[in-house]
Amino acid sequence: MKHLSLLILILSLAPAAQSADQGLKCQDIRPKIRSVKVSRMQPLKRGDNWLEGSAKNVHSQSCDLYGMKTEEAEYDGKTLLLKTVYEYHEKEAAKKLCETLRSEEKITTTFSGEGRSSLDEFCRRNKKKDFGVVLVYDATPSQGRETTRKPIRQIFRLYNGKGFVTEEHAFDPTMNLETVTLYVYDKGNNLTETTVNDFDGRQLRRETAAWNKPTRSRTVSEFGENNELRRKAIYEQREDGTLRREVRTTHDSGEQVVSKSEVYCDEKGRYQKELVYDADSPEPAYEFTYVLKFDDKGNWTEERKAKVIVYNGNRMPDKQHAPELTKREILYY
Repeated sequence: MKHLSLLILILSLAPAAQSADQGLKCQDIRPKIRSVKVSRMQPLKRGDNWLEGSAKNVHSQSCDLYGMKTEEAEYDGKTLLLKTVYEYHEKEAAKKLCETLRSEEKITTTFSGEGRSSLDEFCRRNKKKDFGVVLVYDATPSQGRETTRKPIRQIFRLYNGKGFVTEEHAFDPTMNLETVTLYVYDKGNNLTETTVNDFDGRQLRRETAAWNKPTRSRTVSEFGENNELRRKAIYEQREDGTLRREVRTTHDSGEQVVSKSEVYCDEKGRYQKELVYDADSPEPAYEFTYVLKFDDKGNWTEERKAKVIVYNGNRMPDKQHAPELTKREILYY
């Protein structure tokens, strides 16, 4: 259960995607990637300088040609916390798997009545529809038990006539329904709303995305259990489509602004400067500056984020605050 809880936490913290994915998609990097490893470093101070130090957190993904995860691992330093493997079954193969699981329920007592009824109902209700199944396995080495025999999570994905995912039903290791995620698209097949409900239909969170053509901006809003606004991000683009500015806010349960940050980008849409505000203060409390390194494909491989103190209109580097250093290793197809 420890590994399962960590998996759910990782999925819930994954960045919002442009399509339905339950945290199943790899990072959106072009050209197509085979794998990506992101390392958050622990800088060490030597005199007035900050050295790179060692990795304190490492997250890696392996991806197929469709941009879907096939393997994922999380490390604390050099200690492996969790390794998961993703297995995809579509249409007829998914239906056969569904029938197999239903058959297994009839000859085993390991599944609860609630689990049987949830799975039976799903398979019965959707047997004539197109759907896929994603099996998530715990592949973390563990002494004394086989971790890859049974999936720790099974995600049944229903498609619309255009092949886009409209529903995802996630079941736990004992085949009890955990969550149902619903996806809504506009006429251009752009994802406009994602709602995650618990097994009993209660909303856990909801996310909306809206495009404003006159201002060339996209707004992504996240709402909580009671449909209260918790986070909002506005992405402003230039005429050529590159990101010009990104404004993020977090909100309390009363929808009041708790924090705000504005990120400004260069002409290629790369982060340059971030202004951080306390609550609804008109002046930034401090800033961050970004220094990036890139590979020959134009994707960043190192990001150095350093804090700058703002006092009485003056900007001074914060030499006591360690910079945030992130390294990225990308393998392409």
